[in-house]
Order: sequence, then structure tokens, then C-alpha cells
Amino acid sequence: MSLLEQLAQNANDAEQFEIAEVYLDWGHTSKAMNMLKNLLKKYPGDGELLVSIAECCLDEGMDEEAISYLEQVDKNDDEYLRALILQADLYEGMGLTEVAERKLMDAHQKDTEHPILSYALGDFYLRQGKFDSSLPLFQKAIDNNAEIEDLPLRYAEALSRAGKFEEALPFYRKGLDHHKDLYSLFGHGVTAFKAGEFKEAISALEELKDMDPDYTTLYSVLSESYEEEGALDEAYQVIQDGLKRDEHNENIYLQAARLAYKMHNPDQGEEWVKKALALNPALIEPLLRLGDQYLREERFEDIISLYKPLTETKEEIPLMYWHLATANKETEDFNEALIWYEKAAQLFQDDPVFLEEYAYFLLEEGKQEEAKKIMKFLLTMNPERADIEDVLNRLEEF
Repeated sequence: MSLLEQLAQNANDAEQFEIAEVYLDWGHTSKAMNMLKNLLKKYPGDGELLVSIAECCLDEGMDEEAISYLEQVDKNDDEYLRALILQADLYEGMGLTEVAERKLMDAHQKDTEHPILSYALGDFYLRQGKFDSSLPLFQKAIDNNAEIEDLPLRYAEALSRAGKFEEALPFYRKGLDHHKDLYSLFGHGVTAFKAGEFKEAISALEELKDMDPDYTTLYSVLSESYEEEGALDEAYQVIQDGLKRDEHNENIYLQAARLAYKMHNPDQGEEWVKKALALNPALIEPLLRLGDQYLREERFEDIISLYKPLTETKEEIPLMYWHLATANKETEDFNEALIWYEKAAQLFQDDPVFLEEYAYFLLEEGKQEEAKKIMKFLLTMNPERADIEDVLNRLEEF
């Protein structure tokens, strides 16, 4: 610092600018700004000075002053495009995304083949969630040989967000060969999972776990990847590791429950469900979806275990009643099934699918009069049901 101050006393204008840049690099923003402002008095309107002063203002949190200097850069100045990009960043940070977009579009239209401008506009659209708009701009930056380190990773993310998972993977691989960060490794893992490349997903997410085991969103995807590979023990271990890191994530508990049921451990599955419900009593919808899945897979005992914690609540859950009725019927606990059918019947009075199932269950239980009443109602709903009419005719004969 002492040497710089001595040099500055006798430095020419070009050297003054270089010394100011050193001050700025070292974090001595006020010293740099004073020198640059003095130079600006001698060279008013100089784009490089205006942009450098604006950068000093940004370091000091003086956003409005930074914009004021950037707007003074002439359209014909070599620094004009850089000034537009900085303005766009500022306006975006202030929530003025339409102004930011206009600045970037002005810059891009001035030089549509400039790779950095294509990248900047593409990256803006990516941050705004406009993935389809970002893709051609990133592609143009690549075609024009942009030397931007994170371009492959940003393009990979845009492709993945647009649902082009297979196309995204080569860019993730290329980008991560040169630079690895937690966010990109997670994106790689998720993209590989969605592309059906489960081994690749496992590799990326295990690496991420080694780098930062507290990156808790990785555990669900990693566990599902192992599950898809048929490695249920590894999947279950991963999800339990995730719960040690994040004890307040109800989704991880639900996944742990699902795996426990799949591994024929209903007691443990029930415990995970209880813990999930303790964290968030409003988890009924995902549990019902899981119940639907078990019903399709004919895992009737798992349905009964899944809903056991919910049966202790006083809240009416119509679909649960139906699921439990069906599951108990299939496991031949007919008395329990009848209880749940009767509960469900109060809430599915106009559902022909439920009513038909209920009617046939009543027939099997010897409750013909109740069954006939329901079947007659079904015929009023749909007179073309010849099969139900045949059953009713046979019943009338006895």
C-alpha cells in the first residue's frame, strides 16, 4: 500500500488507472473511486472509466449511482455492451426484470453473434424460468466458441429444466469435468435419474454426498436411484442417512415408509408414517396416493398398516375408508371390511364404481336386500348395465 501511494504521486494517467484497478482488486474501493473520478474529470465520457466507477459503486452498495454512471456510456463506446450487461444485472437485482430484459436484448441486437451477449441473455432467461427461450441463445454461444467456464453447466440446466434430460447429460459431464459445484452435481444426479440413467445418478449423488453430506435434498433422489437398480438395502440405508441429517422432512419419512413396506417391514413403515404425520398432519393426500399405488399392486396388508395411524384421527377421509374396506375384504377380515364399507357408503352415495363393489360385497355376506337396493339405484344411474340387471333378475327368482 505504501509503495502504491508513492507510485500514484508521480504516475501518468494510464498508470493512475492501473493503480486504481489494483486498489479495486484489493478491496480498497474508496481509494480506487477517488482516482477514477479524478481521471473522469480529465476524460469526460470515457466508457472504461464510467464502467469502472460503476463497479466501485456496486461494491459500495450504491446501485442507483452505479446506474447513473452506466447510463452515461455512449452507444458507440467499446464499453457500451458491458455497461448494458451491468445495468441488466442491477435492474434484475432490483426486481425490474422487464427493464433488465430490455437492456440485454438491446445489447444482443447490437451484436447478435457476440457469444458473451448470447450467453448473458440466455442465462437471464434461465433464471426467469423461460427455458425454451434460453436454449437457442446458449446454443448460439456454443456455436460461436464462447470461452465461458460455466456455459456447459448452464446449458445443461436449461435443457434439463425444459425436459430434455438425455440431451442435458453430455453437457453436465463436460461441465463437471472442468468445474464441480454442489448445485451442478445435484442437477446432474436429478437429470440422470429422470433420463433413466440410474447408475450415473448414483455416481453423481454419492460424490455430492461425500462433498457435503448436509445437502439433504440429495437423499430422496439417491435412494430412489438405488431402488430403481433393485438395491433396496442401499436405498433404505440412504434414506435413513437422510433422516439423520434432516429430521424435519416429512417427504423423506414417507419415502422411508414406502421402502419399509416394500421390504415387508410394515411395523417400521407404520412408525415412519406416524413421524411424518407428527411433522405435518396435512399429509393425507400423499398417503392416499401411496394407498392407490398399493391397491394397484394388490398389497392389501400394507394398505392396512399404512392407514393405521390415520384411523386414530377424527377427520373424515373417504378414500381411506374405501381403501381399507377393499383391503380388509381381500385379506378376508369381512367384519372389519363391513365397518369401512358402511363408513365409505355415507360419502360415496353417487359413485357407481364404489357402489358396485359394495353391492357385490354385500351379496357375498348374504345381505341380499341391501345389495338389491344398491343395484336398483345403479340401474337408475345407468339403465344400459345389462349385467347388473341380470344379477337382479336372478335374485328376484329366489
